[in-house]
Amino acid sequence: MSETLIEEFEILLKEGQLIGQSPQGKEFADFDHWLSVFPEFASFFQNWSQRTLNFLDRKNVREIAQELILDNHLAQAFLLVMIWGYSGDARGPARVRLIMDQPNFIQALDSSIKSLKLNQVENAYDDLIVNGPKHLSTSFGTKLLYFFCEKNQQPTPLIFDKRIFDILNDLNFFPMKSPVLTSNQYMAYLRKISELADKYSLSTENIEEYLFIFSGIRSGNYSWKRHMDFHSLEDQQKNGLALLFSEYLATKLSDPSILPNGNGGGQYGGYVVTGTNRGAEWEIHIATHSSVNLIKPEFIRFDWNLILLRGIAQSTKDLISASY
Repeated sequence: MSETLIEEFEILLKEGQLIGQSPQGKEFADFDHWLSVFPEFASFFQNWSQRTLNFLDRKNVREIAQELILDNHLAQAFLLVMIWGYSGDARGPARVRLIMDQPNFIQALDSSIKSLKLNQVENAYDDLIVNGPKHLSTSFGTKLLYFFCEKNQQPTPLIFDKRIFDILNDLNFFPMKSPVLTSNQYMAYLRKISELADKYSLSTENIEEYLFIFSGIRSGNYSWKRHMDFHSLEDQQKNGLALLFSEYLATKLSDPSILPNGNGGGQYGGYVVTGTNRGAEWEIHIATHSSVNLIKPEFIRFDWNLILLRGIAQSTKDLISASY
């Protein structure tokens, strides 16, 4: 089970490297909803809404949070991260209010930020999550550490939430019994992600983000994944994706072959994959200037944008599992 999942995860990594963008899209930030619970921060909500048009991604959350920290607006930096983290969860504001009402709230934020500046990630974890305000768990505490750390800090404190916990267990990369970590366990998690980053020649932040996206794909939640327009990509990227799709599909067929797509004098680009699946002859044109077309055993046209949203590995699985 885990070997197949690792294979699918690795295809997602290769797909992402070809596209060359962060795999996670923007999260809708309903600032009006939060304003009803935190009216004292109205001016900040208005500023953030205008600046982001109510859509937050990792890049602008980090940028804004760092600006707020520099201006000593720690509560506001905390609140911004929580809005991103809770996204459309209606329970978010009430829980965040409970956290902010704790007497050690600001002190814990300040201590953790000071520890991060000294590159003492384990101490920062203890300051904020182990000894910090009640109701702040590993899941949301590590989001704060991630956005509060300075750029290029090593080791980079990474997010560890229930989704990361589940997918790491499924992949057997870092099996744990609970998504609530001690500081020692959290540092062990960072070391494991560093190993994976070295293995796949990616940053630790990339690995954590791809794990998060893969967990969404596994659970059928595609709202977290960046929506891509295939036809906006460069020809080299399109060809790379078509080849990746062709090679991966070919591994699932018997007696496979992959040929350049010469249909229509080559105007379609891409590749033609043939082979057999459960006794049926298959032919699929993975074109780069149009859609992906299954020719045999029956004609079906697939839109590239949906394939990228679903993912090449998952799309292949769907194709192969169909009964003809």
